[in-house]
Amino acid sequence: MKIWIVHAFTDRVFTGNPAAVVPLERWLPDATLQAIATENKLSETAFVVPTGLKGNYQLRWFTPATEVPLCGHATLAAGAMLLSELDPALEVVVFDTHAGALIVRATPEGYTLDLPRKQRSPWTPPDDLAEALGVDEFADAFVGEYANVVLESEAQLAVIKPDSAAINRIIRGPRQGHLVVSAPADEGKPYDFAQRFFAPGAGIEEDPVTGSAFADAAPYWCDRFDLESVVGYQASRRGGYMRAIQTLSSVRILGQVSVYLRGELDPALARVHNRLEEHPEAPKRKKRRARRAEQLPAIFAAPMLPGLESEAPAQPETLRPPTSHPAPPEEDETAPPPRIVVSGE
Repeated sequence: MKIWIVHAFTDRVFTGNPAAVVPLERWLPDATLQAIATENKLSETAFVVPTGLKGNYQLRWFTPATEVPLCGHATLAAGAMLLSELDPALEVVVFDTHAGALIVRATPEGYTLDLPRKQRSPWTPPDDLAEALGVDEFADAFVGEYANVVLESEAQLAVIKPDSAAINRIIRGPRQGHLVVSAPADEGKPYDFAQRFFAPGAGIEEDPVTGSAFADAAPYWCDRFDLESVVGYQASRRGGYMRAIQTLSSVRILGQVSVYLRGELDPALARVHNRLEEHPEAPKRKKRRARRAEQLPAIFAAPMLPGLESEAPAQPETLRPPTSHPAPPEEDETAPPPRIVVSGE
């Protein structure tokens, strides 16, 4: 199984939004797909499977925590790899997804992605949402694919410090815990608006660059500035740009990609799906020997010289304690008394 890690919505690595692209011959169990995405630790992992029609693939997206119904940057990355490396003869790739048919095309400027255009509805955010973002008030708010709030300036957007737990609690729909925050670009910037995207509901505190969020916010800024197309910048730590054109039924996004890694997954991953819930097997160990009483080596049990008995000599019934001086001799009554000799007279 091949795998690419692609940085989307950028022309250079280490910026934009990284996504893993994994083409499959057939679908693996959902538990295996989720395990691969969790191991990748990227905001999205895209899995593609051919449908049998030329240039047509099924596409699913997984974050490290869950499957999501729509992801723009991973779709752009998957389409780019199919058009540039897997099947360069193709001009268009059509993805069959939970969000409907998504189309990726190659152009001289990069790749275009058509995302569904959601109807925009006015929205009054709860009072505690401004507190969760650390701002005083919102200039505007609406609901499309996600909940959207608009700030007065890009300077405000840059300094917000969101409370992820509060966002996940406050934003209940249409996608729980997903929030787009956008603002008009400062004077002299090469883009029209800037945005940030928070998705604690999908296990992502802040996404680097989000195609679906651009597709949600771009029509608002087209209408506000009375433009046919707008250029947006996602003001994350990595950062990324895209151009968006709204049509009657879709938002066409133009972006570039940069490949960071080309590799392969072990084929055994396709066979471990029925063991994902099991603990790893411990290596087999040797059987423990029963503890035995300590014995002297055989050299001490056998006679040291030929002819000696192996049995130990009999011990006396009573043993006298050792002494450092020999006992005095017993007196003999028949012996003559000792003779005393005086010398020197």
